[in-house]
Amino acid sequence: MSGYDSLDLGEEQRRRIDALKRSHDTFQRTTDYAISNLTSKLSDVEETVERLEDGERSTTRRLETLESELQEAKETAEARSDELEESISATETGLERLTTRVSALERHLRQAEGAVVVDLDVDRGGKLRGLGLAVEEGLAAEEALLAAHQRNTRQLRINHYQQARQALAGHRSTVRDAAAVLASTPAGDPRRKKAEQAFTKAAAEAQKGQERIGRLAESAQGAQTELAADNARRARSAAVIEAGQRAHTQLRVRLRSRLSEALTGTDLLPLWFTTALGPMAPPRRAEEWLETALDVLAYRVTYQITDPVLALGSAPDASSAPRRAARFNELKRDLRDWG
Repeated sequence: MSGYDSLDLGEEQRRRIDALKRSHDTFQRTTDYAISNLTSKLSDVEETVERLEDGERSTTRRLETLESELQEAKETAEARSDELEESISATETGLERLTTRVSALERHLRQAEGAVVVDLDVDRGGKLRGLGLAVEEGLAAEEALLAAHQRNTRQLRINHYQQARQALAGHRSTVRDAAAVLASTPAGDPRRKKAEQAFTKAAAEAQKGQERIGRLAESAQGAQTELAADNARRARSAAVIEAGQRAHTQLRVRLRSRLSEALTGTDLLPLWFTTALGPMAPPRRAEEWLETALDVLAYRVTYQITDPVLALGSAPDASSAPRRAARFNELKRDLRDWG
């Protein structure tokens, strides 16, 4: 190897070394930049985490505050509930005392000379009882009729039967039309295949329809008979039902007027009335109380109850007077809210 070649080889190595240094410097700068960028991002993440931790601590403190406020509100509500219960208890006690005093005062007044007790049962000429009996007669006539839902049920049975007959007629018509096509077309005619399919399907449906009509016919006939009988009863009872409705209105108007005069007057109410309904209407359910009072008055005048203590008198015999017994039990339940 000549010296010239040795010199060239050294230059080549230096160039390679220089290139490696430049590459290393470039790599170093790239690495430093990446590290710097990652460091910056890490710093941002740490700041975000710190903010989240601060927010979490703030949220925790807020929750603790809310829990404290909720507990305080609960304790306040419980205290007020206790106070309200005590107030209600005191009011009930006061009302019981007042009721006792009113009862005592009323007994004293009844025993006093010249005390006047309103006669809520008076019925000169039996006009009120006549109205009450007309009401009962109308209600009895209405009860003998089918209710709306009962009529609807029977009409549905008739409708199902009629619909089944219409469907059967349609299937039979299809069978006849298909049979006509089959009888008038030669083999291979494109209309025959469609007619065969229609015939087969309609014949099967007609068979099912015939079986279904057999099941529905008896039910529909029974429903038609019941509706016809109910229509006849309605025609016969129309005048009685209408008279009962008019009598109901007239009776309520007269009894309301009588009761209003008694409540606003100075005379004493009958003992049976105050025992069953109290001396006056409650302020929050006055109309409901008044309707019950009118029901009791109507019952008394209709069935001529004159018992001075029992608002409804003695219980009627359910076997001989089922309507009256049912009304008695209904009013007895209603009076539990007032006596």
